[in-house]
Amino acid sequence: MSTITVETILQQIGQLPRNEQFRLRHLWSQQQAQAAPLERNLQPIPTPDYSAAQQWLTEHAREYAGQWVALDGNRLIAHGTDARAVYAAAKADGAYLPLVELVESPDAPPFAGF
Repeated sequence: MSTITVETILQQIGQLPRNEQFRLRHLWSQQQAQAAPLERNLQPIPTPDYSAAQQWLTEHAREYAGQWVALDGNRLIAHGTDARAVYAAAKADGAYLPLVELVESPDAPPFAGF
């Protein structure tokens, strides 16, 4: 008695005429669509609480105006005018989804857009 393997099945499918291969593909797709969905135990990604970072930005806006800052809560990870360097420092720190933002001057007029 021969053992059924994926390789032997694929070899047999390869020997079918093209219209039968198409029919097999169609039947297999229908069967998969009707099959019960796979159960997945996916946990949602927790959304970080940026309230401490927002408070830090409010308190330190004048000191870091015009600079990029990376914050983990109220902890300053990095700052500077080069956004890429600040992002790299934040990544190297390993903080979970740090807030990286350009600090606007609190004295600047609000942006009205065009």
